[in-house]
Amino acid sequence: MKTKLILLASLSLLFSCATKSIVADTSKTVAPAEIKAVQEAAPAQNSVIPETKPIATKVTMLTRELYESKSLYENSCNKCHKLYSPSEFSKEEWPKILHKMQRKAKLDDPQIAGIQDYINSQI
Repeated sequence: MKTKLILLASLSLLFSCATKSIVADTSKTVAPAEIKAVQEAAPAQNSVIPETKPIATKVTMLTRELYESKSLYENSCNKCHKLYSPSEFSKEEWPKILHKMQRKAKLDDPQIAGIQDYINSQI
């Protein structure tokens, strides 16, 4: 009985100390005259953004092995830093990067080779 009373008291204390959210009714609030004057003096201009050319991306069908390597690349490398797109580095730079990260990511040689094959397929 004593433990139930202590539990009830601590819960009521917890809920009484919780932050309360207050939602203001802004539907009837009138903007100050200064803001109305600025809105009337400088109406917003809706300019159309010029059309840009679509970016050509290389679409490659992935085999099961490449898909597994892609998944391994995304899950292993994304743990410590942002995931770099395969096209951010050249084919000559990637082997050096992967070799450097292999020990940190705790990947073996066949896994790194698979990731290298996936990256090469996307460049």
